[in-house]
Amino acid sequence: MEFFMTLKRMSLIAGMLATVLVSGCTVTAERNAMDNSQVVVKSPADDRDYRFVELDNGLKALLISDPDTDKAAAAVDVKVGSFQDPDNRLGLAHFLEHMLFLGNEKYPEVDGYFEYIRAHGGSANAYTANTRTNYYFDINSDKLKPALDQLAQFFVSPTLDPAYVDRERNAVDSEYKLHAKEDGWRLLTAQNVTSNPAHPRSRFNIGSLETLSNDDGQSLWNDLKSFYDQYYVAENIGVVIYGKESPDVLESWLKESFAGVPEGKSPDTHIGLPPYTPEQLGVRINLVPLKDTRVLSLSFPVPSQYENYRKKPLGYLARVIGYEGEGSLHSYLKERGLIESLASYSSDVPGEFSEFSVRMELTPKGLEQVDEITAEVFDYLDLIRKQGLEPWIYEESRLVADLGFRYQEDANPQQTASGLATRIHDIPAADILRANYLFEDFDPDLISELLNQMTPSNMRQVVIARELDTDQVEPYFKTRYSIKPLPDTLVKRLSSPRVHAEMTIPKRNDFIARDLEQRKSSPDDVPQVLLEEPGFKVWSMTDSSFEVPRANVRIKVSTEKASRTEDDVIQLQLYRTLLSRSLNEYGYPAKEAGLNYGLNSGREGLTITLSGYQDKQGLLLEDILKAIKQFNPDKAEFDQEKALLIRRVKNKQFQPPYRLGMDRLSQDLYPNYRNDQVLLAAAEKVKLSDVKQYAKDFYRSIFIEMLVHGNHSAEESMKLAELVDKALLTEENRGSQFKQPFNLLKEKNRTIKADFNHNDSLYISYFQRPDTDDRDRAVYSLLGRLMATPFFNQLRTEQQLGYIVFAGARPIERHPGLIFVVQSPVLGPEGIEKKVAEFLQGQKERMKSLTDEELAQYRQGLLGDLLKKDANLDERSSRFWQSLDGKETGFQYRKQIADEVETVSVEEIQQALSDVLEDKGRLTVESVGKTQAVSKN
Repeated sequence: MEFFMTLKRMSLIAGMLATVLVSGCTVTAERNAMDNSQVVVKSPADDRDYRFVELDNGLKALLISDPDTDKAAAAVDVKVGSFQDPDNRLGLAHFLEHMLFLGNEKYPEVDGYFEYIRAHGGSANAYTANTRTNYYFDINSDKLKPALDQLAQFFVSPTLDPAYVDRERNAVDSEYKLHAKEDGWRLLTAQNVTSNPAHPRSRFNIGSLETLSNDDGQSLWNDLKSFYDQYYVAENIGVVIYGKESPDVLESWLKESFAGVPEGKSPDTHIGLPPYTPEQLGVRINLVPLKDTRVLSLSFPVPSQYENYRKKPLGYLARVIGYEGEGSLHSYLKERGLIESLASYSSDVPGEFSEFSVRMELTPKGLEQVDEITAEVFDYLDLIRKQGLEPWIYEESRLVADLGFRYQEDANPQQTASGLATRIHDIPAADILRANYLFEDFDPDLISELLNQMTPSNMRQVVIARELDTDQVEPYFKTRYSIKPLPDTLVKRLSSPRVHAEMTIPKRNDFIARDLEQRKSSPDDVPQVLLEEPGFKVWSMTDSSFEVPRANVRIKVSTEKASRTEDDVIQLQLYRTLLSRSLNEYGYPAKEAGLNYGLNSGREGLTITLSGYQDKQGLLLEDILKAIKQFNPDKAEFDQEKALLIRRVKNKQFQPPYRLGMDRLSQDLYPNYRNDQVLLAAAEKVKLSDVKQYAKDFYRSIFIEMLVHGNHSAEESMKLAELVDKALLTEENRGSQFKQPFNLLKEKNRTIKADFNHNDSLYISYFQRPDTDDRDRAVYSLLGRLMATPFFNQLRTEQQLGYIVFAGARPIERHPGLIFVVQSPVLGPEGIEKKVAEFLQGQKERMKSLTDEELAQYRQGLLGDLLKKDANLDERSSRFWQSLDGKETGFQYRKQIADEVETVSVEEIQQALSDVLEDKGRLTVESVGKTQAVSKN
């Protein structure tokens, strides 16, 4: 399970989403006369059927019928979260989320739900947020009904077994301790402490052994049961079911499984209190992070705007303030060397309050001028009041959103189900699919009203940096903070806005797609070679099967110069960031219009990506290639990007141990994967002249692989290829493809002793197999699936070693492998190693009794994943590119492995485990935790 407090950010694109002008809706014939408010409006590109129903017990559900899906999914959203925790039971909502996974009257086996879903190609999880708890899974489509029934029993007859209360409160406590060095949690919790003490936002919300105390062995269970009985009633629950069956069948399954959810009126969860007292507004809040981080955030609480989702007034402001093109607030501050990034967004607690924020990552210079930056944000707000309330900006946003809705592609069924379930409580059925796209009514009076609330007296100026003065300590994560009134001099300056000639409102966007014609698909179902010459190979496939006017272009420039030395690695990263920076003002409107681009550096080279509407991709690519030719950053830009890179390398040490351990694993397996100390030394000495020279040397011997996939004809693909050829290739620089070296363990074992400076200990054991044939890959993929759930159950649920516990197949560079990971606050690496060894020996006994029927379940689960259909154009492009990028052999690699999986025998599984138990070809990463209580026994 996972727990997080989500800020529902209206990002740039979300802020621009609008209504579709003409849209279809799905209802079965016998339901055509139903209330229009129950008719689900969908995109014209969406061929799925939808039905919104309400059961007799008051439970609401959205049914999604997709006959072509090979993955099914479901989600249950309960309108209760950490805001409803009793004052003496902080973390109770989260604790209940954990307990519901531990069996029920109909399915009493602990972790049986996980076992079933994983065996049949699926995954499951849950999260607890401020005002909701969301449970979700996906699974192979032919197993939806039994999986759905198991999920439903969480809400019909949970055991809430008292025997697991103490075990699971330890799991929650481990989760809390896991976040001890994560600034996201530390800073959020400290900032919440500066909220209205009468408001639940101000409280700790994860849970710990202290807040979930159970000294008498009974009171925690009693409180848990009371909480469940109060909030887990049908009217407070929303369900989404996504399957290949008809709406009628899905509805019958819904009624069969969920009719038993207890009836009861939805409890009143309205808080009705302001999130901040008057003394907590018009203030500066200092927060001290662990990482070397510098952030300025200006936030303004306003009345909840959730009911205005059709107008999106805060979304309009987020777009204008967050704009990064020429004349923007972002450009003005960045060109003066004050910020590294700027984002504007809003969060909302429906029916309670909204909060609008402008968040800026600062340079060292910017940290010294926090008040001046704040004043310039207020200057820009005044510019919007005077010039920025323009109908054409709103209409342009509507157009982009209309395109987005008209050509909306299918998403992952699990993400679809979980996301839509969160809307059932607050969005009418008619708008449940299009809520994020509605931008119906330009209301300048409403926008002005919100702007008028963005005043010094209604602002919280939050500054995050290591060097700040503080006078208080947050009790759970020990974060240092302070909160003090804004100085009078700053308030006076903010109340007297100034005009800056360099600041303007956004200009009209020339990148909005006009050519929406669908090209005729190629006869082939995989890309074909369009062009092959020395140093350059182009693959192309015209694909309009998803009926969207979009395309994906990937261009990888590979060269040994990418990672031959640590200096190369650092200089390539700086080259990429400076190149991206030079494109930002020009390219930002393209991203705004749904034409995305990216530059990515790796140990094999530089990759240019284009995605989104194919119209104007050629124009954008031409300008990217021109920027490569004209690359000439100045000293100030270089210094800023160098400092940012150094800070990022240093800050890696604050990642959780298991992430650092996986990183160390990669460093050992890839010779060109340098460790952070080596990279840091290279970064600290690099000069601007080095990067400029590197930008020339990088192209001295290159190989370019290019894929054009989607709504481009072969002729259009060739024109794109000609642009690349002309810009990057000469007669002298056409080299061969570079692939980074990889270390084989063979029969050797190695142990990496690390010190990750964390309270938790870490143990990672990775077994690598020497062969790369599809048969071995099939066998070890099955073996990994067979052991994943028992490993989690035994070491986490039963033995309570820690929150981070997982195992499974780990193929690397086509070599099959298995990995076992435990991050523990209670046991050291030696003790964990013994537990893992005991588990593996136990699995040997288990495999002796493995039946063909049991193996067949896991086989079908794996086949479902391998043979899963591409859900959208991006997914298909990524699959093709994975083959071309050298990670796989041929476009049909998944089918080839699936063919082998079909015939894997029990004896092969048993032999594979025996080979692992020979303990040859193992790489181990160990780190001892800092907690004094850690045992090595």
